Parts: sequence; structure tokens; C-alpha cells
Amino acid sequence: MRALRLVYCDVTGSSRGAKDFITSGGWGEFVARVGTTASTSTTSEVQRGCDPHVRASYANGNEKTVGLKNLSADAVATHCAWLASEKGKPGSKPMKGRHFTKRPSVQGRWTPFTFGGGAPYMDAETLS
Repeated sequence: MRALRLVYCDVTGSSRGAKDFITSGGWGEFVARVGTTASTSTTSEVQRGCDPHVRASYANGNEKTVGLKNLSADAVATHCAWLASEKGKPGSKPMKGRHFTKRPSVQGRWTPFTFGGGAPYMDAETLS
């Protein structure tokens, strides 16, 4: 991680959790824990009229932004820790589900009695 920016508004109520996180000393503890390397910069900025968010930029050039609107100070700390521990890779694609159809196969399912005319299927090796 190269940089982490916490942006909040000092007037609006939606930034209450971010303001509590900064004023209670949680931000200072977070900076002391994460900012051990010289290449990492952590800043907090006041921007009036905007919703609180935290933006992380990573060494591979990717950026991730997480909205912190109406979250508690503990939730803000959790989101900051998550962003700091990530590598900045893009999210993976969701797994494709199975394909279900409204009309099942006309041929039907295979059973041991499918081709025997009522007798169970036996190959040539089991007959001899």
C-alpha cells in the first residue's frame, strides 16, 4: 500500500463515526501501526459537503474506495484495517451457477434399463 486517505466532513452527521475515530485517538494508533514503512503515507482530510470515505492506493497502481457513511468508529477502523491489509488486486469474478431449464431433456435420464427393453444393461464381459 502506498497511501491511505480518510476524507470526512466536519459538519454533516453522516461523518460522525469518522470524526469519532479521528478524535478518540483511533486514527493515531492506526497510523502508528500501519505507517512503519517510509513508503506509506496516511492522511486525513476535511472536505465539507461530501460523504466520508477512505481511499487506498497500492503499488500496482490500483485504487480502492470504501464509503463510510453513517458507520460507527469501530466500523471505520475495521474498513481502514481491511484496506491496509489488501494487496490492491481487483476482485475476482463471481462463480457461474449451474444452468437450469424449464424444459428438461426429452430423451430422459439414463438408467440400467434404458436400452435393454426392460432387462438391466450388461456389457459383453459380464455375460461371458
